[in-house]
Amino acid sequence: MMEYVTTLILQIYIRFCIVALLVYLPRISYYFAAFKKQKRLVNPQKNRIAVIIPARDEKAVISCCLDSLVTQTYDPQYFDAYVVVADETDPTVEIAAAYERTHVTVIGEQTCKGSTLDGILKKILAEDPDRYDAFLILDADNLAAPDLLEEMNNALASGKQIVCGKKLIKNWQSLRRDSRSFISNCTALTYSQVDDLGNRARNVLGITIVMMGTGMLVRADVIKENNGWPYRSLTEDYEMTADAILQDWTSLYYSHAKVYTEEAVGAKTAFKRKMRWIKGYTQCQRQYGKKITRKTFTRGIKWKNFDFMYGTYPAYAFFGVSAVAMIFGIVTLGLWLFGNVVSLMTALRMTLIPLVFIYGALFAFTLLTLIVDWRNTKISLREKLALLFFNPLYTLGYFRIFIAAFMTSYDYFKWEPTDRIPFEMVSTAFSAAELPADGERG
Repeated sequence: MMEYVTTLILQIYIRFCIVALLVYLPRISYYFAAFKKQKRLVNPQKNRIAVIIPARDEKAVISCCLDSLVTQTYDPQYFDAYVVVADETDPTVEIAAAYERTHVTVIGEQTCKGSTLDGILKKILAEDPDRYDAFLILDADNLAAPDLLEEMNNALASGKQIVCGKKLIKNWQSLRRDSRSFISNCTALTYSQVDDLGNRARNVLGITIVMMGTGMLVRADVIKENNGWPYRSLTEDYEMTADAILQDWTSLYYSHAKVYTEEAVGAKTAFKRKMRWIKGYTQCQRQYGKKITRKTFTRGIKWKNFDFMYGTYPAYAFFGVSAVAMIFGIVTLGLWLFGNVVSLMTALRMTLIPLVFIYGALFAFTLLTLIVDWRNTKISLREKLALLFFNPLYTLGYFRIFIAAFMTSYDYFKWEPTDRIPFEMVSTAFSAAELPADGERG
């Protein structure tokens, strides 16, 4: 009897995987857009841009960030930097004050990044609401490519209200080997997966892109309509993605505007960051999911909203059911070992087929990510091969992270200073002289 039940469950599981693949085909079709070079825009108009940098307790990294703004190819008369701290005794204040066109602003009672952005944006709007045409958000650990502001200004020629640039990895620009680790190399793949394997296609289809809160340019009309920055979730950038759908704001992923962001090298820091992402994702789905569903089916079906509603649920279903199937297979192995209730081959098939399917899917996704962004993955061939074969196993750790995130209250995720990586920048990495000619960029 158990032999029959196990065989039946395996057959049902395999058919489920086929259905899950068919359901996921629309998202797989997104991947083809990653292989088409994005057109570089040119904007004859120079817009005034405010660069907003939340920098509470960021003395270890703020100088590198501001140094990268000093070397911008964009006319310095058209942009200012705003470094935002929580306390005037913060050592970050003295460092930032030494830079020209840099305003150090104290915003007290910062509970999250969203409250920090809200405080500085409201202050700027109160003092001079028409001073800036757009606001660029950077994290203090970021490095701006020499032409970041120039390319962000070019992106405004698209007419889009929100622009997200390409995220590259700061760790790989360091001369120090301890600036990166296998963990940071794995987590770095997320940016290519969200942007190149997702947002590239959303550009083509006219769908709201999935936003990331650093290297993001927001036009002044959106900030004024929002009266600042009202987002307070754990992932305020994803919350803005949802709100952009509701408000019909237009958005663009622009790969020519590049910003370098820092990835955690330690397992503990990376684990906590992923927990916050997952908790914030579910938080936004609960807050905005029903509203977007109502909007989608009001006055005709708005097909482009299905991207948010569809999300990654088919993938979650596949991995969740596969995990359950694999656990059941392990149980059948135990039954064979202690009671010979099922045959060894049946028990092995029940255990190994889900494992092979999971690993195979993650291996293929890792390989695709590496191919799409091969030139920007500034690590050795040996490290790339290690990523290819072992990143699928590392990604399986998300099962534990999902469980931990759902069992953890929102109060646990307090906004705390981040441990920064040891960093020594390659001297020529951000030299304007190193920029390729206009026709060669991208």
